[in-house]
Amino acid sequence: MNAQMLTLLRGSLANRAFSLALIVVTLACAVALYVGVQNVQRLTRASFENSISGVDLVVAARGSDVQILLNTVFGLGASGNLVSDETVAAVADMPEVAWVVPLALGDSHRGFRVLGTSPEFFERVLPSPSSGALFAAGGAFEQVLEAVVGADVAEALGYMPGDKIVLQHGLGDYGAAHDDLPFRVHGVLARTGTPFDRTVLVSVEAIEAIHRGWRNGQQLVELSPEQVEKPKEAHEDEHHHEDEHHGEEHHDHAHAGGLDALDGFFVGLTDRRNVVRVQRNIADYEPEPLTAVIPGVTLAQIWQIIGVADRGFRAVSLLVIALVLLAMTAMTVLSTDSRRREMAILRALGASPSTLVGLILAEALFLAICASAMGLGLAIGVSVLAQQWLTQTIGLVSTAMLPGWQEMVIVAYIIPAALVAGLVPALRLYRRTVQDGIMVER
Repeated sequence: MNAQMLTLLRGSLANRAFSLALIVVTLACAVALYVGVQNVQRLTRASFENSISGVDLVVAARGSDVQILLNTVFGLGASGNLVSDETVAAVADMPEVAWVVPLALGDSHRGFRVLGTSPEFFERVLPSPSSGALFAAGGAFEQVLEAVVGADVAEALGYMPGDKIVLQHGLGDYGAAHDDLPFRVHGVLARTGTPFDRTVLVSVEAIEAIHRGWRNGQQLVELSPEQVEKPKEAHEDEHHHEDEHHGEEHHDHAHAGGLDALDGFFVGLTDRRNVVRVQRNIADYEPEPLTAVIPGVTLAQIWQIIGVADRGFRAVSLLVIALVLLAMTAMTVLSTDSRRREMAILRALGASPSTLVGLILAEALFLAICASAMGLGLAIGVSVLAQQWLTQTIGLVSTAMLPGWQEMVIVAYIIPAALVAGLVPALRLYRRTVQDGIMVER
């Protein structure tokens, strides 16, 4: 672009600064909307699929993979049949298995689900939050009647370590309360961006203890806290099994803590490359029908269902961008009609039709570059400012809140699209400037 073209471009832009600024701001907002939606969608999917990234298999009684994962991880639906403690021990003894973490479901607390598990759950299953500390306050439960509450539970109910809580028999607001055996909050989890933020975690020994003396939903015998409490050492059920074919290979097995049956259990392997073989071996387990779910595969299937809304938002964002480009085209066409005298004078002063066409395209290119840069800057600024709000509102935790190249690739489409949008009035102008002289048709 020569000096003459730059002078013409600068004068043309300055002459219509207000109207062009409106186009730039509108297109920038559309770009920021698209980038923001894409960024949140990417981070949401990553958070969703990393809910139990440390778990290799989720094992439960025979059933649908999606139903098992929704129940054990997201607390949706109900368990079918239970898994016996002997089966858990048998799977734990497989040479490829490094650890198992039991799961006991079915109780709740003021609308939040209760999950019975073992202390290994916090080390093996929960992802490390961005802050690095797994607990915002306190630590893992040590005694039978101690609980750990997720970040959402603590925030909604105002819990801190030392507070007393009472679990409820069953789910919903109609179940009887275990008010004879109150729990003490021993820890508050830092926000992990997983469904466990909305969970109250207790030991499987606690689940067994609060249901002693219950039958068919009715309490027949009332127990006191002193009758169920045990010292800390009684809950450290970490066992090391040495396989005769692997002399120095050890496996940590968290057992069910006295429960005769569990809703399921998480499994970690010594080598993830064996996951399909172990899954097949568990499916062929003869004493009891089991299903072993590979979390990553099933979570991807679930996302295909719930990701429709995200694809809809992305389509709306693209439609907004297309409408802005269409408006830019219409405005350029109208401006060329009102600028026919200007163009005719430039033509008389020696400017060729191709120069005038280049002027229109240069304006479109300048507007697209300014709008893209402003839109990306706006998206980055909003992402940084909204990080805490997203974390507190929807539990979206990530160390990479800034848009990535997947989101910024929209710029590669905006600039060519803007040139195409400017091409229509440019060609229209070209035909007219060839015919127009110094006088304008009346």
